[in-house]
Amino acid sequence: MTTSATPQGDPKDPEWTGIHTLGHANRFAVWDSEFRYDGRIRVPMGVKISQVRYSYTGNGQADMNAAELPRGRSGIDQQYEVIDLTFLADSDLITFTLRGDLNVDADPRPAYSRKYQIRVDVTLDNGDVRTANPEIDVLAGAWQRSDPEMVGRPFVRLPYDYNWGGTPNSQAGFGHVSDNGRIPGDKFIIDLVNLRQDEQGVAGNNSDHVYYQLVHEDGTPSRYTPTPQLQKAEGHQDSGTGRKVVLPAIDLRQLGDKPGYYRFLVWPQAANPDGTTSNLSWDPAKAEDAFQLGSVYYRYAATQARGQFAVSPGGPVQLRRGGETGYAGVELQAVDDGTIPAQTVRVTLPQGKGLRLSGQLIAGNMQGSVWQQTGSYTGTWSQDGRSLTFDKVNLALSGNDSKSGVLVEVTALADAPLGDTGLTFQVGDQISSSSPIRVINR
Repeated sequence: MTTSATPQGDPKDPEWTGIHTLGHANRFAVWDSEFRYDGRIRVPMGVKISQVRYSYTGNGQADMNAAELPRGRSGIDQQYEVIDLTFLADSDLITFTLRGDLNVDADPRPAYSRKYQIRVDVTLDNGDVRTANPEIDVLAGAWQRSDPEMVGRPFVRLPYDYNWGGTPNSQAGFGHVSDNGRIPGDKFIIDLVNLRQDEQGVAGNNSDHVYYQLVHEDGTPSRYTPTPQLQKAEGHQDSGTGRKVVLPAIDLRQLGDKPGYYRFLVWPQAANPDGTTSNLSWDPAKAEDAFQLGSVYYRYAATQARGQFAVSPGGPVQLRRGGETGYAGVELQAVDDGTIPAQTVRVTLPQGKGLRLSGQLIAGNMQGSVWQQTGSYTGTWSQDGRSLTFDKVNLALSGNDSKSGVLVEVTALADAPLGDTGLTFQVGDQISSSSPIRVINR
């Protein structure tokens, strides 16, 4: 393949000529000299990244080499991952995440912080070099009464290695990739430090909460956090990690959030001895005051032609109270000849109707008068226990007018109300009632 030397585009857009910085670990104490960076570049069709380097000491020289790992590996060394590759009409769009150690742990006192620019060089296999210089703010990690006023502002730790737990490690909340919109509950970790905590007669000597928000790359907040949310956390002076707070799982797709890159932002707070908010707090009304502690890339594929299908309720089901099993579901029908990719299927129980699901979903179609099973899937329960989500379900549709179905095993508890009810199915972006379910006495 022959490619042009450089892609054609806006010469002022860093995505075309340099690196578009999506986010990075922008502020931390000298305790946590670590680099986290997420960027995006637009390259000629077929051009790949051949090398990534960054400045280990913030001296303007990209002298630390990062090795490439496969997407989603989440290592703890000097590494980068290509987390999305989108093919456009005239170019390719490469989104990557970079991590590694830094040596920027010099005590900034008498100032409360010191700023460094960390040069990032991305070398392409056509010889081009793309460069960015994200700035980090490194805070003092010690305090004493004789220090100037702003020294000892509260901060949140930047999780690294395995110190805070998490899967597969403590830093996996940066550059996390979600293909289905779900963020597991061990990715976003908040550990609140206040070097003045419980010191008598000192301004800002009590920290017991932070504000946090998940913000899309275009600046709009996630529906999960339409405004910065208050989160209780125990402030402490020492470097122990036992008082960390771990946010629960989040489902961006269920919330209706759009795909793309999200920054996890946190604003540490402190109060004075009289209970008033200290001016040492970080202002949640100011984006520049936030600590970025993580990121998630809610991934989407390049646009492609997809087949369309219709969803309708399946045939009626009768259940006797007390554990009798039945199968309820929906029927699917292709309405054109396009290829229909695997879909996410979500099944929701009605409230107060005494129904229970087994946790399995089966897919299949009718061949003559015989049901032919084509797949079986295990679901993941929502936090409230009402919904099961099944990923990558093959609908087994093969061209216009072809039909198939998906079913779940359902039982009625001994005290289930008698009468008609049903489940709700969401297949892809389509929602339908399930087979009508009638609960009867034994």
